[in-house]
Amino acid sequence: MLPSALKVYRLSQATSISNRPAQRCALFAMTRSSKNHRSWRALGLTVATTTILLNSGCSQTSSVSSGKIIEIRYMAWGNPEQLALEEELCRLFEKKNPNIRVKFLRVPGSAYGNKMVVMLASRTAPDVLRVDHYQFAHLAKKKYFYDYTEKAATDPEFKREDFNQLAYEEGIIDGKFYGANVLFGAPVIYYNKTMFQKAGLTDPFILWKRGEWTYDAFVESAKALTKKDKAGKFTQFGTIVPAHPLWFPFVWGFGGDLVDPAITKCVIDSPEAIQGLQFVADLRYVHKCAPTPSQSANSAFTFEGGKLGMEFMWMGMTPRYRTVIDSFEWDVVPYPRGPKGDFSAAKGNQLVSPKDTEHPEEAWKFIKFITGPEIERLLYIDNRRCYPTRVALTKDPAFLDGSKPPSQIRIFVDAVRTAKPLPINERWGEWSQAMNTELDNLWAGRERNAEVVAKRAKAAVDKVLSEEPGW
Repeated sequence: MLPSALKVYRLSQATSISNRPAQRCALFAMTRSSKNHRSWRALGLTVATTTILLNSGCSQTSSVSSGKIIEIRYMAWGNPEQLALEEELCRLFEKKNPNIRVKFLRVPGSAYGNKMVVMLASRTAPDVLRVDHYQFAHLAKKKYFYDYTEKAATDPEFKREDFNQLAYEEGIIDGKFYGANVLFGAPVIYYNKTMFQKAGLTDPFILWKRGEWTYDAFVESAKALTKKDKAGKFTQFGTIVPAHPLWFPFVWGFGGDLVDPAITKCVIDSPEAIQGLQFVADLRYVHKCAPTPSQSANSAFTFEGGKLGMEFMWMGMTPRYRTVIDSFEWDVVPYPRGPKGDFSAAKGNQLVSPKDTEHPEEAWKFIKFITGPEIERLLYIDNRRCYPTRVALTKDPAFLDGSKPPSQIRIFVDAVRTAKPLPINERWGEWSQAMNTELDNLWAGRERNAEVVAKRAKAAVDKVLSEEPGW
């Protein structure tokens, strides 16, 4: 228990911070394009942050050593609330490291990727920057990043065995460790419990526990949840067609894949992969339990709006749904089991340093801080922002506490357990774009036969992979 004086101090600090608009915050966006990762409740965040300050002795004036104060620069993307918390974490790091100052560079998500590449190429990049994993391998192959292999292997505060191995291995390219993982996780299905109850359907979580949450059960549930009015107009849908790359698990679930293990050729034209693609497209055009692009225009059917029974999304949606959904109960369940097993997809982002940073020691300290147990607890347990990369935190009773929705937190653990890493290599941007250009014809209904589209996608991807890199 905290002494009374410290309790008062904590409360007063929480109130003070929460009253400053710039401090109403959340951290990190899952990807640059994400529009759904919004702010969290400021009070819970600031109380947790203040607690860390108190535990580290930061409520007292630090006795700065006579050594030189070094400034490092840090860059990340996010909405205003997310960037505000990034700034707050920089100040917290400074409290713990009084000889280091952190200058935080705020960059809009829409401009982040291009600015990052220009800064890396021109050797003007900040000492620490967040890189979306979609771009990580490509930039690492260009030798833009500082090699932290030795530090990661020898630092007693950064032990490989403490981390989820999929998360840790994302930071390794050609045997070298370039980046520590943040915003890691695997997608699940968010479902409207109230909608299932009103339809008289068995709860998906119960089906999952029985081993009956299959592709057939998923489709039947989605069809039963889809409703029309007397005029024949759709008023709610059971599910959606999952966005790229959230449909990958359905290809894997039928035993197919997108590319070969070495990523030298496309294999999406295999009978198994075609089954997966057709299954996804049929949700929209055969079973009619998922809205078409025109039907879903202007956010006509959304999960938070109560007009969508199930959606595929990452753990990062939890803080927003806790805030905005108050008209129905909701929870999470894994992807249904396919003929060839249970699958999800794993992905994170990386904190890296440019290879020519003048302050690798200080930058490494900052990276360790952001991925350390205290900050992961703040972000991923207190606020459910993403899945912890540290294994111990995923077993912590506080993480598994389901007193607030979603009640079945263990589902996120199961999703990571069954997850496959996305097939991202240095040419991901090229070959995935070529593949998606063809697959968009299937998702948009311009071509209803998945086999026809798959053969075109294979030809397009194989052409890209047979040529020299284009960028």
